[in-house]
Amino acid sequence: MKLAVFEAKDVTKRYSSGFVLQGLDMTIMAGDIYGFVGENGAGKTTLMKIIGGLVQPTGGEITLFGQRGKKELRVARRGVGFLIEMPALYPHMSAEENLKFYCHVLGIRNPQRIDEVLQAVALTDAGNKKASDYSLGMRQRLGLAIALLGSPQLLVLDEPINGLDPAGIVDMRQILERLVKEQGVTVLISSHILSELQLLATQYGFIHKGRLLKEISAADLLRSAQTLLCISTPNAESAAALLKQRLQIADITVNAPGELRIPKASVDLERLMAVFLQEGIPVEGFNMSAPNLEHYYMDLIGGGER
Repeated sequence: MKLAVFEAKDVTKRYSSGFVLQGLDMTIMAGDIYGFVGENGAGKTTLMKIIGGLVQPTGGEITLFGQRGKKELRVARRGVGFLIEMPALYPHMSAEENLKFYCHVLGIRNPQRIDEVLQAVALTDAGNKKASDYSLGMRQRLGLAIALLGSPQLLVLDEPINGLDPAGIVDMRQILERLVKEQGVTVLISSHILSELQLLATQYGFIHKGRLLKEISAADLLRSAQTLLCISTPNAESAAALLKQRLQIADITVNAPGELRIPKASVDLERLMAVFLQEGIPVEGFNMSAPNLEHYYMDLIGGGER
């Protein structure tokens, strides 16, 4: 039976400018890769900083590894590794020297730990190279190595793949998958690259304007989402109205770029194309969209239609 690694109950954070988090309830179970999805300013980073003790909630309660209360949480946070925003590295120092510095800061006295984390993030061959000579992907992996120094049970990663090239994204995904599979680490990760997050996460939490709208497993998301026919046409609104009338399809929508979205299960493709031809409706693009996080999130926040 899985245990809860982190729980938030009715967590609120308010600044003078207004609420950043509002009555947030959230649960991360051991062994999950929890994809945290939301727009800029939705409250993702604020919650991550609350987990790390960098920000205090205005109201509500959090639990880490079953512990609550200031003193208990301070101890529990030793079991959490953080990579929030860009990692703080000393550019004139090598990876090994940066890690030695953080070992001293964190009170880690196991000399083998540096080699272990370098191996875990595939930086063994670059241990003596100065951080200033690292690519963005290598710097992110070194930041992850720092987060791993304390042998955490939970990793909190805020946008770790943003800005990386495709190879760097794949490297980061493979590293995180190994950590979960081989070391039993639980991961909370946010990213704007939802297609990559969909390849990695086992559980999702969708946050919008400080409120957690829904938590759902990756398997349930795939089962609940529909395969869509996506058709680009210059007069999408009038085309949608015509198709609804001719084919009696009620759930045709038009997204923000002006693309028709029609559930595949509700339409006969030959009849659909016949209507386009008979009515002289120009088709500029046509594709089939499998269930994905972007469509699910936009539908959830009510942004799937114009």
